[in-house]
Amino acid sequence: MYQTIKTWLTEKSTIQMDQKDGIIIGIVLLLYGLISFWNLGVMKNPETFVYREDSDQTLLYRINGQDRKPITLRYFVGPKPGEYMILGSTDQQDYHMIGKTDRDAYVFGWYDVTLDQLEGIQYLKLVPTGTEASLGEIHLQNTNLLLEAMNETSQRLLDESDTVPSKISYLNSTYFDEVYFARTAYEYANGMTAYEWVHPPLGKLIQSLPIRFLGMNPFSYRLMGNLSGILLILVMYAFGKALFQKRGYALIAALFMALDGFHFAQTRMGTIDTHLVLFILTAYYFMYRYLLLNQDDALKKKLLFLFLSGITIGCAIATKWTGLFAGLGLAILFFGHLWLIYGKKKKITKYDKMMIGTILVSCVFFFVMIPIMIYVTSYFLFPNVSIFKVHNWQGLVEVTNQIYAYHSTLDATHPFSSEWYTWPLMLKPVWYYASETVNGVRSTISGIGNPIIWWMGLLAVIYGIYRMIKKDQVAVILVVAFACLFLPYLKIGRCMFLYHYFPVLPFIMLLLVYLLKQTTEKTKLSWLGPVFVGIIFIISLYFFPIVSGMPMKEDRIDHRQWLPEWYF
Repeated sequence: MYQTIKTWLTEKSTIQMDQKDGIIIGIVLLLYGLISFWNLGVMKNPETFVYREDSDQTLLYRINGQDRKPITLRYFVGPKPGEYMILGSTDQQDYHMIGKTDRDAYVFGWYDVTLDQLEGIQYLKLVPTGTEASLGEIHLQNTNLLLEAMNETSQRLLDESDTVPSKISYLNSTYFDEVYFARTAYEYANGMTAYEWVHPPLGKLIQSLPIRFLGMNPFSYRLMGNLSGILLILVMYAFGKALFQKRGYALIAALFMALDGFHFAQTRMGTIDTHLVLFILTAYYFMYRYLLLNQDDALKKKLLFLFLSGITIGCAIATKWTGLFAGLGLAILFFGHLWLIYGKKKKITKYDKMMIGTILVSCVFFFVMIPIMIYVTSYFLFPNVSIFKVHNWQGLVEVTNQIYAYHSTLDATHPFSSEWYTWPLMLKPVWYYASETVNGVRSTISGIGNPIIWWMGLLAVIYGIYRMIKKDQVAVILVVAFACLFLPYLKIGRCMFLYHYFPVLPFIMLLLVYLLKQTTEKTKLSWLGPVFVGIIFIISLYFFPIVSGMPMKEDRIDHRQWLPEWYF
């Protein structure tokens, strides 16, 4: 079996996927999938909520039991954040405050508040202090006291006690930007006014699909991102095979993505960036398949790959406007290829003119009309955003103007923001999550990549630029993609993060495979690839607790902070 797989990996093959490829990548996806779904999130959280605006009765409870020492009230914040005062009374007449919920708590998350001054207290009342607030469940922790609802509305916060966790963590609560995207996906799924509007709707519509069928829980709002992360590995394999025409290098490309910690951390979080990267990479893959076709290949085959590239880049733009940067790269490759074929011809035949005209007209439809239709349709599928209702073209233009105004004038700051020139060396990862330290052990999730891939990737970019100057086709494709996705950030002055580099990452990895291939073939060192992947695998294991939320001793976490701004 080993010898068979070795032969498959080293033999030169066609660019198309076949049964052997299916077996190889199938094994990789199965192993990665098992790990990525491990501790992705619980599948059950409170589903019934009490809202501040629709609560027609006071949230009132009787306390049954004798324990009156300070206790913890565990509560679940619903779709709308807000503060509740927690009042206590001995006679249901005079109330005084004994605690309050966190005003800045994330939506769809569990929190604790300590209640003291309970001596003689028989009743609890929860009173919202702002215009918006919602709760999903409350529970008294570590005590023999029980809450008894005194009206129907109050009972709605005691009807899902089986969802109360023994420990609050990322497994049962939102973290980082999930507070925006998971919330909006829930609102899409339930026909509510959408909170997040600064990006187009498609990514959140995709994220909302499992919520419709599995309910609102961490597993469901992280599911589509994780699946897109798995598909990214598949596309990396297919792209690598098309570029390098050997299964061995295709496998290395897929393993680079599978073994990168940034990819692992980012794709398991309930945000939309993974869909964006998947659509961009797929669009470039189909464009490259078009570029590989011969001049005498069937027109319908050429149009098919262009059509697929247009659809996927349209989906990217309808997820985030970053897709426009990728679209610029596709246009450069397309017109550059067209010029190489027809621009230097001494005589353009009628057949050539017909071919050029058909392709250009088709591309107007594929890369302009189809993306516009996808973009517009994604808004009309769900018109209710928090600032405008997009029922017509005027509303669409208005919300588009607002999105541009938001991103072009954003003056926010963040402790984990970083400048574009720090991204290739991964000088400042984004610290997404950290639990409390208990007995010297805690969990942490940081968006940190595999240092070997990222740092060697910078060398690969330099080599790729050199090979592009030498007019190497593979280098041209990858460097153009890298440049169009990365260089626009040099002029963007708003608050940015390392995850803005995510769309660039697959092309960095492919350039690294290219460098590895060139080095291996020139030195004849066949062991170079396996050894290099082996080193990356070891480093991946070393950083796995940092990107997965696995509990770990505090001192061991500290040992992995290699650079001054690697905060875990």
